[in-house]
Amino acid sequence: MDFVETVKIDDPRLDESFSFLFVFRKGDVVVNRENRALRGLINDGVYLGEFPNRAAGALNPRGKTVYEVKFPDEVLQIFDEKDIEKVSE
Repeated sequence: MDFVETVKIDDPRLDESFSFLFVFRKGDVVVNRENRALRGLINDGVYLGEFPNRAAGALNPRGKTVYEVKFPDEVLQIFDEKDIEKVSE
């Protein structure tokens, strides 16, 4: 049976063992890899997919993480984790 579970960045179900699911943190400045002029702040993130077994020796998540990015003009846009990168300041 396939199922999807969503977990937000600030979800109380998260603990240190699942911190790998979120590459970015709330407030991180990111740019779009295809259009570097699109610069915004991470507003929230959601993991979509199946959680790995806590007892598994090798964690292999079966899902993806998407992030809500807030731009200066108060526009929010959703990006896949692979489409954005953190701006080094």
